[in-house]
Amino acid sequence: MEQKKKELFINLLLQWFEENKRSFYWRENQLTPFQFLIAELMLQKTNANQVEKIFPEFIKKYPDLESLHRLSQEQLANILQPLGLFNRRARDLLKTVKFILEQGGTIPKTKKELMKLPGVGEYIANALRCFAFHEPVPIIDANVGRVIKRVFSFPVKKAPSRDKKLNEFMEHLIPKEHYKEFNLALLDFAALMCTPKNPHCEECPLIEICNHANTLVLK
Repeated sequence: MEQKKKELFINLLLQWFEENKRSFYWRENQLTPFQFLIAELMLQKTNANQVEKIFPEFIKKYPDLESLHRLSQEQLANILQPLGLFNRRARDLLKTVKFILEQGGTIPKTKKELMKLPGVGEYIANALRCFAFHEPVPIIDANVGRVIKRVFSFPVKKAPSRDKKLNEFMEHLIPKEHYKEFNLALLDFAALMCTPKNPHCEECPLIEICNHANTLVLK
């Protein structure tokens, strides 16, 4: 039953995504691993719609490590101001650029090496492995953790990206094909449907298999 539920979860989620996916520049255009890294660093603790406002123009002006390396921290902070935490972002981003250039100018591919980059944790490392290097690995944040907790009654810890049991569960859940779409679908589903407060259970395509929704019905 559990395997059947997992398969149904994947299929229903991908069907929902096909009709409801959000459109962002970094999803619709071919990017280099460096540009994917820039997008993910910008998206940290920031609404994706805010990033969309500056990202396309940003990577046109600064498409590679060398062009970004020429900026001062103050110049970069001014550009990143709409995202909030702009001084910290500018500092971390320039540290990352310097570190990569010192290591030969190539974005590393392994999780271990990626996590040596300033500002890169579990989530960004796996996002790059998935979207830039085409590995079928799950990307997990608090929003993804919330969906899995509700649908499967899975005990999720406070820091989902570092939750070993959740990572193991997701590694078995993620499909070998359409894994990029699956990861994006989970992110969009959490943002649009399975929201932290007042989730849209009545309209949810997963309502028949969601433990949380069925608990609410029973009440």
